[in-house]
Amino acid sequence: FVIGSKTILEHYIKQTKSDLEIIEIGRNDIQNLSLKNNTLHLINIDTNLDEIKFGTHSEKGGALSIAYLDFAISLCKTKYIDGIVTCPISKDSINMAGFKYSGHTEYLAEKSKTEDFAMVLKGKKVVVLLNSTHVSLKEAINRVTKESVLNKIRLAQKAKKELGLTGSIAVAGLNPHNGENGLFGTEEIEIIAPAVEEAQKEGIDCEGPIVPDSLFVKVVKGQYAISVVMYHDQGLIPMKMESFGMGVNVTIGLPFVRTSVDHGTAFDIVGKNLTDIGSLREAINLGNECAKIRKADISRLAEVDYSN
Repeated sequence: FVIGSKTILEHYIKQTKSDLEIIEIGRNDIQNLSLKNNTLHLINIDTNLDEIKFGTHSEKGGALSIAYLDFAISLCKTKYIDGIVTCPISKDSINMAGFKYSGHTEYLAEKSKTEDFAMVLKGKKVVVLLNSTHVSLKEAINRVTKESVLNKIRLAQKAKKELGLTGSIAVAGLNPHNGENGLFGTEEIEIIAPAVEEAQKEGIDCEGPIVPDSLFVKVVKGQYAISVVMYHDQGLIPMKMESFGMGVNVTIGLPFVRTSVDHGTAFDIVGKNLTDIGSLREAINLGNECAKIRKADISRLAEVDYSN
């Protein structure tokens, strides 16, 4: 089901000449909800259509985005739902509305009091976990520490389980040619390699640092299940080259499932009925699979006898 504004949805149903039916529901309807095709089951957080500026950043749009998200988080906290699929968010709009976050991921982590979390982007073959997300490249380099890289390798191990992946974890280097034995960068020697070695001692199947410019050739050949990358574009460029429009953003470490699309708001095509739904469909399907995996794991844990 969807959390959103009935007024806005009806506006687009009319504009696109859709025969989609909207049925309003409340939180108490969720557990016994009977879904029907061609029907949108909606928890309505309504608004005045005159206040909305379509296809542009706005304070009202940002406030509504957070209102939808807050309601979804409350449903997760009270166990009404297993997870959330988020649509694109305008970072400018939420900042205009007073929410100083770089996106959904950081906001969800804070609201769920999650300290160890990571952004994973999943394509058909390329799956990457980011050491840092939406920060400047200079700041991203500063965040390459042994503690951070080791933590991300551990989260990659968790991601393998939650996403149903099998195979080794690759850990990318930071500098060209892995720094060429310290000639132009020592992060591989001083930070990344020690983090990989410690993870291996913990029993994690991982390799690295691997030269970044050749890593993804090996990935598309199936040599690795998931790659820990040192900064945003190092991972997203190959993932989007391989699977743009079909990729899924997953937040690992939260107490509930969260998936999202691999693209932005596309304000330039708002109202033109040109949207590609591929990534959203994949995000919904993957979110469903992740929820099933979590439930299966919980049921297995419940069968363990802890009396001794």
